[in-house]
Amino acid sequence: MSRFAWKPIVLSALLMIAIAPHRASAASPKPLAAEDDTEESPGLVVSEDFNHDGIADIARTSAPAGDDSAPSVLIVMLGQRDGTLLRVATMPPSVGIDPKSIAVGDFNHDGNPDVIVGDADGSLIVLLGDGKGDLIPTPNGIRLASVASIAVGDFNKDGILDVVVSDPHSNTATVLLGTGTGTFRSAWSFTLPMQGAVFHLSVADFNGDGIPDLVVTSDDRDSFEVMLGNGNGTFSRAPELSHLKDPNAHCVT
Repeated sequence: MSRFAWKPIVLSALLMIAIAPHRASAASPKPLAAEDDTEESPGLVVSEDFNHDGIADIARTSAPAGDDSAPSVLIVMLGQRDGTLLRVATMPPSVGIDPKSIAVGDFNHDGNPDVIVGDADGSLIVLLGDGKGDLIPTPNGIRLASVASIAVGDFNKDGILDVVVSDPHSNTATVLLGTGTGTFRSAWSFTLPMQGAVFHLSVADFNGDGIPDLVVTSDDRDSFEVMLGNGNGTFSRAPELSHLKDPNAHCVT
């Protein structure tokens, strides 16, 4: 039997696992602790152990309520043994006017979790963790036309985390290879399935070869595209694992 002769239910289950982290990070969270400010509007969320105490913490974007022109900030809240979360006391860094995606990983290879935030204007803000709970912005020089989704993986198998970013304005996704210092370089891009739609990205090994692959999804739950990793920072389309609707199927002829 071909390695691609998977039953639809198996692929659907894998897709649900791969997409779940994005759905969780993009959803608006409920209030998490009494220490949280009610004057701020919650946004994107990731979870990691930012202070190495063995307890999960969160980092979340937050915009001042009632002021759409004010920049959002990234707030770190440290998990406590009683299940509560305490906000880090330092001044939260700015992460753009309209953050669209957030991801976590050790981007500078120092053993501390870092965060990357993508803003609607195409800027990518990398914040390096100090291992004590603070996240410090660092210049990276990368800017796209827009950002809708960010996914993380080691796409070229060099032991350093890379990112891939969907850009709806240019209708492309761009692979940015990590340097191991918290910066990235643009390496390769591919066209997204349809102009005018917003696509989200998630990473998983869909063909079991040990190389990270991509799944490209939109709000249309019946349509997705799987792209298999080549191990060098590029991906190949896998129509046998994908289900893409004809963009003209709704048109009356």
